[in-house]
Amino acid sequence: MTDSGTVLARRVLLLGIVVAGMVRPAAAHPLDVGYLRVEARGDAVAITLDVDVTAAATALKVDAKALDAPGLAAHARALAEATYARAPITTDAGACTWAGAVTALNDRVVRVTDTATCTGAGVRRWTFPMIREARISPTFELLVKEVLDDTERLTLVDRYKPELELGASSSSSSYGFGGFVWSGIQHIGAAPSEWHGDGGWKLPDGLDHILFLMALILGGGTLLQLIGIASGFTLGHSITLALAAIGVVRPPPQVIEPLIALSIAFVAVEAMTGLWKQHRWKIATFFGLVHGFGFANALAGLDLSTGQMVKALFGFNLGVELGQMILMVVLVPLVFLAHRNKRVEPYVIKGLAAAIGLAGIYWFVERVLTALS
Repeated sequence: MTDSGTVLARRVLLLGIVVAGMVRPAAAHPLDVGYLRVEARGDAVAITLDVDVTAAATALKVDAKALDAPGLAAHARALAEATYARAPITTDAGACTWAGAVTALNDRVVRVTDTATCTGAGVRRWTFPMIREARISPTFELLVKEVLDDTERLTLVDRYKPELELGASSSSSSYGFGGFVWSGIQHIGAAPSEWHGDGGWKLPDGLDHILFLMALILGGGTLLQLIGIASGFTLGHSITLALAAIGVVRPPPQVIEPLIALSIAFVAVEAMTGLWKQHRWKIATFFGLVHGFGFANALAGLDLSTGQMVKALFGFNLGVELGQMILMVVLVPLVFLAHRNKRVEPYVIKGLAAAIGLAGIYWFVERVLTALS
């Protein structure tokens, strides 16, 4: 090996260590999203909050094993204070009062229900300090369905917008088609906000999807073939997203999340060996089927109308496709250059693929252990 090849190999090895070091437990999706349904009738505001049991345990700073049905009931008040009740719903007449949290456990989903009594007309404002404090996860967000009399709207509460305005008349506050498109772009890790926040540069929440796409691209091929691979992934993603969202099939997150991690490792091995090069688009489509279940669980939990579901599905998948195209514009030229240089190709391609494979294996083990806890 030449001196330049040795230097390059060392750099790729260092990059592999960095990529492997980027993995973190927060990448597991159940920690990153909660589902909140709010129904306002007169002075009463009824809420239902669903979070993964691991997220609830993290918020309470207890072991998830302690949150069986009796343990959860004993922690009901503390869980309310750690999540939605940290700050009250407020009106022009003052703060609303909570009746008291009631908890239930369904598999790995913790459900908290409560009712607030509010006086005063106009918009009711509700802030969520837990979003800013990142007590559950630095990327935690709430997908919200609000029902006010006979109207309903969707919105998102996250670190960029940690406040709800219940009863707001502005259509701009509704989580419409554009919001779902943007959610798809964020989901794939292609939004600028996923890479840089208030604290500076950071790793995107969609890192696992980025590494999956990168592993597919590392295998090489023509530009048309690479576009077909990305589109195959979106096709598979779309099919299972739709099937899960309408309730045809809905596997639990503790099964899907390890499979997503395993798919990353599998595709990385394929990029290193080239054993199934002619079938890469089929592989992308197959694993797209696996990746499509995560967001569907959120949509199903909100009990959306048919029109809203169609809007959400189409918008989100369009966002995923756009996000993939953005990532490909950045990654494909670099991969083409690496493949053209036959002296550095084995080190760059196989080195990166090996690092991505290690990340996938790490995530797989971590998510299996989380599911078993």
